[in-house]
Amino acid sequence: MNNLRYFAFFVLILAALISAIRQMSIALDEVDIERFTLWTSIASVIAGLPMMLW
Repeated sequence: MNNLRYFAFFVLILAALISAIRQMSIALDEVDIERFTLWTSIASVIAGLPMMLW
């Protein structure tokens, strides 16, 4: 059961990362550098979460 929790957590993190990358793409299409920088920072934190929490 504990492995199922880890799997669900990593799937949630993966979905959040994909969503952040999608928002980065939208910001680039609109040439909005501030939003792109914000979403890049958010994606970086999300990508680093498994290493920080493990």
